Amino acid sequence: MAPVKLLNLLAISSLAIVACTFGATPANALATEHYQFARHAAHGHEGLARRKRDSAASKRCKARPSSSAAPAPSSSSYEAPSSAPAATTPAPAPSQPASSSQAPAPSTSVVSSGNTGSGKIGLAWPNGGDDSLKNYKTDKTKWLYTWSPDIPDEARSLGFEVVPMLWGENQVSEFSQKVVKGYANYVLGFNEPDQSGQSNMTPQRAADLWKQYIDPLQYQGYKLISPAVTSAPYGKTWMQQFFAACDSCHFDALAMHWYDVSADAFIKYVEDFHNTFNLPIWVTEYACQNFNGGAQCSDSDIASFMGQTTSFMNNADYVQAYMWFGAMHDMQGVNQGNQLMASSGAPTNLGYQFINA
Repeated sequence: MAPVKLLNLLAISSLAIVACTFGATPANALATEHYQFARHAAHGHEGLARRKRDSAASKRCKARPSSSAAPAPSSSSYEAPSSAPAATTPAPAPSQPASSSQAPAPSTSVVSSGNTGSGKIGLAWPNGGDDSLKNYKTDKTKWLYTWSPDIPDEARSLGFEVVPMLWGENQVSEFSQKVVKGYANYVLGFNEPDQSGQSNMTPQRAADLWKQYIDPLQYQGYKLISPAVTSAPYGKTWMQQFFAACDSCHFDALAMHWYDVSADAFIKYVEDFHNTFNLPIWVTEYACQNFNGGAQCSDSDIASFMGQTTSFMNNADYVQAYMWFGAMHDMQGVNQGNQLMASSGAPTNLGYQFINA
């Protein structure tokens, strides 16, 4: 038995030597590979998110374009953001509306070679020189603005009445260089100056800029369209304070925005702004959009809302122009159902409804 035991002992010793020579496979190898994959995947998503943020920041639209405008007070409990410019001592509303006298007739015609639409329909167009613009020109579409002093090259030849805008203080230099005699017939003022995320200025500051950069344009043949405030309750107050601070200024029409879900509330709001300020109205942004939480308008709701509001404005003599928010690919937080433009650049069904309203 002793020789057998000795052989067994030698065999066990040999196996131990072999095991120590090659070593064991680490138990956490698979976990390590998974961890490395997870890190790479996370880094990839972070890069994608960053690229999306950079892309969004580069958009010209509305220097927003959109608007985080709030709904009309008649149908909402919305309160103006706490970051909105605060008024120290509220200026009284003007006892008489701001001047609505007509500016001198342009001495230099800027009428385009195309057939300018006879209607009130306009495009709020953030798409630059996109050649899909031709898809939106009908005998009823007339106006076009871009939330900036820029005008797409094709707009004039297509027959649009182009309207440059001084969006806010950050565009003063470009606006002053481009908007000279003969560049256009109309000009739009500041975009949502009552909103911290938009041109964001006090009524007094806006009045100062208006007097310096916009009011003198009346003597070069321009019709001057006021700043456009949000439809939050503070918007109307801001506008009253602006007119009080700019009591010697010239205005040919009043611009306004509106977002909510009731056509009746929209109509009352437009009527109220007209009665309060006694100026023709330009609705330069509006849509069937709920910013109060809760359900958004369905496609049928939107089509009905558009039908009712366009019918009202077409029959209201004091409404001169209106622009739906949606002739774009990126709706910037506004209900996609309001989109007028398909991915191909052609009008959606709603787009066709609007441009032929």
